[in-house]
Amino acid sequence: MNKLSGFWPIILLLFLTCSSNLFAQEESTTRPKKTHYILLGVNTNPSTTSKDQAFSPLTYKGFGIGGTTGYLATSDDFEFLMDGGFDLGRMFTDLSGTTDTGGNIFYYVPVHIHALWKVNPVFKNTDNAFLKVGGAIDFSGNYRGNFSYTNSALNFEYVSGYGISGQLGWDVSLKQNGKFFRKRDRDMTFQWTISLPLFGTYMRPSYNTISDFTTGANFISGGGKHEFAFIGELVQFDSRLDFYYHLHNKNAFRLQYEWKYWAVNEGSSGNTQGAYHRLGLAFMFNVTGKK
Repeated sequence: MNKLSGFWPIILLLFLTCSSNLFAQEESTTRPKKTHYILLGVNTNPSTTSKDQAFSPLTYKGFGIGGTTGYLATSDDFEFLMDGGFDLGRMFTDLSGTTDTGGNIFYYVPVHIHALWKVNPVFKNTDNAFLKVGGAIDFSGNYRGNFSYTNSALNFEYVSGYGISGQLGWDVSLKQNGKFFRKRDRDMTFQWTISLPLFGTYMRPSYNTISDFTTGANFISGGGKHEFAFIGELVQFDSRLDFYYHLHNKNAFRLQYEWKYWAVNEGSSGNTQGAYHRLGLAFMFNVTGKK
């Protein structure tokens, strides 16, 4: 597969971002100008699950910590987000401490990109509520090491998906009331964003596996190359709940909960699937400049 073929959706999204002003409304009551942020934060994975049937019949579960960074351009009518991170942790199976020594590590590299436009008729008469729809790209790089298995100690899957995305949001403004918390106005935004890739690519390692672990027979070869797949063979779903707390110096905080699920149904070589819950706190540096 051409190595550049996976990048054309990114180029398309960037082009749409640059053209987004063509879709902006003349009137806006919440964020009339496009605001640009750089995001830096930390996160934790309280629950991460992975199972690759071509590698092991066991289900691996664990937890980890990591960091995140990204770029956000947002207005009342448009949002472009590109963020990614790195998580490191440990995973265990039900056999940990017996045949499995428990020396399992994982690191995970997620990337999410979306470009969303406001759908005007929806919430037309509802103050500060909005719906945005558009396209999204999701990438998952998952790497695991189980050093109890000397012949297959390392395993990974690379999954990228291109599809649709939607976002429900609500801007909340609490006016000053003179009490401790509200000596000044408080501005917040709540958002729920989901994305569902319709097609994508994946790569898994080259290995030999056993199709029937009860007999130890029937070795099947897997391929360590890029494969193209549509939804069904490749499944990826991402759900994000975001809370933005806007500071009076134009910066902001983002508190995020993300749940992601992915699966590759490769048939004879065995299926792989995984999911994680991720909590993150990021500081948003306003880099808009003078407009």
